[in-house]
Amino acid sequence: MKYITIYRTKDITEVSGIKEIFVRESIDFKILDTETSPEEADTGLKAAESQIQVEEKEKKRAESILTQHGYSGVDQHFEKPHVSRLPDSRAKPMIGKWTIFILVALVVLIAIILFTWFMIPE
Repeated sequence: MKYITIYRTKDITEVSGIKEIFVRESIDFKILDTETSPEEADTGLKAAESQIQVEEKEKKRAESILTQHGYSGVDQHFEKPHVSRLPDSRAKPMIGKWTIFILVALVVLIAIILFTWFMIPE
């Protein structure tokens, strides 16, 4: 039996939901977990991406069932498995250029005040 990946996600709740649906519908499936990088595996920080695979003959039926249960994007591009759009927990916060400009201006202003305060001759 050949298995085909039809869905990818990093969200374990999506995986458990799809697993429950496939068990209820009697679809033979596999769930594969792949680590995103060797560095994360070495440090113990596993951000695993799960791949849901179904038998090749059950592909169309599985796609239809996932679409009926609201797993978005699945019905559009099945040749390219759906990748969940959940935000990465390791994403860097975005700091705008104006925030940095204001912080630099504040530091310069404090430096000028301190410089003039201590440089006044007595």
